[in-house]
Amino acid sequence: MDIKQMLYFKTIVEEGTISKAALKLHMAQPPLSMQLKQLEEELNVQLIIRNNRGIELTQAGKLFYKRSLQILSLSELTIQEIKDLEEKVLRIGVTSSNRSLISYLDKTFITDHKLSFRIHEGSTYEMIDLLLTHNIDMAFVRTPFDQNQVNAIPLCNEPMIAVGQEHFFHSSMTSIKKFHNVPLIIHQRYLSFISDYCLQYHFNPFIKFVCDDSHTSLLYAHYGYGVAIVPQRAIDMIDHSLHREVLTDKQLYTSIVIAYRKNEKLDDYIEQMIDTYTHMFTNE
Repeated sequence: MDIKQMLYFKTIVEEGTISKAALKLHMAQPPLSMQLKQLEEELNVQLIIRNNRGIELTQAGKLFYKRSLQILSLSELTIQEIKDLEEKVLRIGVTSSNRSLISYLDKTFITDHKLSFRIHEGSTYEMIDLLLTHNIDMAFVRTPFDQNQVNAIPLCNEPMIAVGQEHFFHSSMTSIKKFHNVPLIIHQRYLSFISDYCLQYHFNPFIKFVCDDSHTSLLYAHYGYGVAIVPQRAIDMIDHSLHREVLTDKQLYTSIVIAYRKNEKLDDYIEQMIDTYTHMFTNE
């Protein structure tokens, strides 16, 4: 059993018939059928059942298909990682509210090191997972999150902002306490963070929507569904027709941090990039 046989089996399953799979693989049908037969003989199980509608997977076939996908994916990832080592690729993770940080990249730094960049976007938790599985080298993420498994260098603290259509606001709405009757749009990560803070002031916030992305929260605010509570740096994504207020609640401040793996020697250009960002924010 080898990678090529897994690829053949995956193609047969996804195309639905051996003849269609053979066309997809640019090979004749008899050799492909022979590969399937050899695979079943080696495993000593039947993987597929042929019928008038095409093929049907046995239980063993379903398991083998699942494992084939995982192994093929890992094989592709390994090949890409080896290429990245040779080509000097810096893999960076960013959350949606931190996208603008990439614009801080110094062109001279990029040119001097002849770097290529792969940018991965997602939630803080997704970025931490990518770090720990070695899919990225560093990440710009936002507190709160568990920092036990990564090094985290704080760059800056910043407040939350309230963003929405004008009619949701009145004067002096600079604290979340002022929004106790206003429909709120909250990022999933900040749900308990904000709810617990509001409970200190003896009210439950009126949470209309819970989203997985700050951009989505702002989109719903644009539609007029409520007021989005997002980190201040998300201001770069804001529709300028929307009203916004900076919230002065210190307990709702979050920190932008650079995260990278513990107990691992970093490449020189990664260390230099981390130093550049650290000094940039220290001197702001």
